[in-house]
Amino acid sequence: MADTYVTTGNMTVPATFKTSSFDVQTPAPNERPTTQKEKVEIWFIEPLKRMKGDDGFACLMLCFPLLESIMRFELRIADEQDLTLSDESPTLKWFAKFLQIPAQEARAIWDAFRNGLLHRAMIKSTVSYSLTGERKGRPAEIKDGILLLYVWDLRDTVVAKLEQHHSKLFRSTICPLATIHIAA
Repeated sequence: MADTYVTTGNMTVPATFKTSSFDVQTPAPNERPTTQKEKVEIWFIEPLKRMKGDDGFACLMLCFPLLESIMRFELRIADEQDLTLSDESPTLKWFAKFLQIPAQEARAIWDAFRNGLLHRAMIKSTVSYSLTGERKGRPAEIKDGILLLYVWDLRDTVVAKLEQHHSKLFRSTICPLATIHIAA
């Protein structure tokens, strides 16, 4: 059976494929040769690009853990090391620069968004924010003490980072990308 793979706008992955956990020792005979780049495109880039309108909230739930992976890679933080955004830390400075917001605001925003979304499936009420689909050419800004998060600009900036680092981001032995298998 021939398989097809498309990475353009309306990407489709045939129903004959399934994913499973990664096993370096014994690759399955039905493993589909797939590059790291293809996996990042299939699971992250293309779904993010398709999101629009009311998908914004779900988009954030995908973007924040990806931001953590990107941050770990760019700052060379080991998987075994905790990622902390303490005062003057490289991670705090990286996140503030990424969002284009003052560093003194970044830690509370990270906690409210990343930790709130991943641990409670909701943004914590510890910061005042507004989510908007408006395009401003930047992921966020603070106006009158309120975080304005430009969801689609944030998404586009995350996608650009994924496209830049796709083959290097998920090299971890702790959290590797799964393999793709041909389903029987």
